[in-house]
Amino acid sequence: MQDPSVDSALAEIRRLVEVGFERTAGQNALILQRLDHADGRHADLAKRVDADRAVAEARGQALETRLDALERDVVTRPQLADRTRQILAVVGLLVTAAGVLIPVVISLIR
Repeated sequence: MQDPSVDSALAEIRRLVEVGFERTAGQNALILQRLDHADGRHADLAKRVDADRAVAEARGQALETRLDALERDVVTRPQLADRTRQILAVVGLLVTAAGVLIPVVISLIR
């Protein structure tokens, strides 16, 4: 037969080991719960990132389309200068023609 102090020491050790295992099991359960929560948040975030990426790509495509249209219709400075020269030439001819025709019309009216 064993000494009662040995039996009580073994019982105390058994109790300490069981309490330690229960604590460890509880901590493991808490860690698993937190991991499940983190996985859910990660999945939600991944969905939001995908949705935001799709919106950004659509917006980028729309901007590319607008830029292409602007590039087709853009007037460069040299083209604008040529148009301005042409307009000034036409206006100059009209003023010259008016300067010649007005005296003629006035002389015919008198």
